[in-house]
Amino acid sequence: MTALAWLQIVLLGIILGAVGQGARTIVGLKKLNDYSDDATPVSALIDWLRLLISFGIGGVAGAFAAITLITDIAKVPPEQLFAIAAAGYAGADFIEGFITRISGTQGKPPIAAAVAAKNVSDDAVG
Repeated sequence: MTALAWLQIVLLGIILGAVGQGARTIVGLKKLNDYSDDATPVSALIDWLRLLISFGIGGVAGAFAAITLITDIAKVPPEQLFAIAAAGYAGADFIEGFITRISGTQGKPPIAAAVAAKNVSDDAVG
């Protein structure tokens, strides 16, 4: 396989992984909106840096999945495309959970604290 083909596979994986993370983000935004009070806008509760990092993690997870799944960039079945997007969704969740455990972080980010105040178990957008 040529270097250009590998680059195409990696870029496709990054894009699809970020799309999978986007689905995860939509779920988090919906939950955040449901449990936030009416006085505070949802945009004020979002940790934008954490959201950007989450999309990056989803892209990396998608790139790894694409490298392992795709053998011919010209003939990629739709099932593999969905699998790569799912890897972005699940991979970002797994990697963020793993990083949180090994870093020993005790405090919650502001957005998670806002949702936790409503007694909701969610990582809230990311």
